[in-house]
Amino acid sequence: MKFWNAHSQRSFMLSQQRVAEMQRKANEASRVAKGQDLEVEHLVELTEIDPKQARTLLRRHGADWPKLKDEAEALKKED
Repeated sequence: MKFWNAHSQRSFMLSQQRVAEMQRKANEASRVAKGQDLEVEHLVELTEIDPKQARTLLRRHGADWPKLKDEAEALKKED
């Protein structure tokens, strides 16, 4: 016994694809890519280093926040 006709099955599949696409976009939007301004601002606020130094550390160490904090503290001691 068939409960779905071809049209309703296709519509269901398309709606599932739309939901999956919307979820994927929402996940991408919620992530902050390496070196973006939000990460730079956050690192500057946490460590009180200048934005140029923060960008350099983010490029060098990525999102390894414990390492970033340690390196930022070392930079502050040098100044």
